[in-house]
Amino acid sequence: MMNVMRSMMLEMPYWPAMCQRVFGEGMTPMPLAEQTTIDQGGWDLAVTNVFFANGIEDPWKWATQMLSNPDLNQVARISDCPNCGHCVELYTPSPLDSPELQETRNMISDWVNDLFADDTPTPT
Repeated sequence: MMNVMRSMMLEMPYWPAMCQRVFGEGMTPMPLAEQTTIDQGGWDLAVTNVFFANGIEDPWKWATQMLSNPDLNQVARISDCPNCGHCVELYTPSPLDSPELQETRNMISDWVNDLFADDTPTPT
């Protein structure tokens, strides 16, 4: 089992309580969260040409697409390796990077190259 870099105590009830502590007791818990989710398409984002890259230890991974959608050219990739946290694929590459992380970076590079090489207009 891999050691994660965040506490297992950081579950959903923690976050609204943290906002209350930070922004004051008068703050509305989760203000407009449901409406924002609806406005942005919820779990069915209809945007094209997006590569969703996340590390297995990234707490934000749950806020992005977790499954690829080839029809919209959406790729979802989670790097499952030690110390694969938020934006790890954007760090300066190192010879010590895990093969999984190196593969993710290669996938991103290939995807971007294909995107720019394609002269077909993207459907809207």
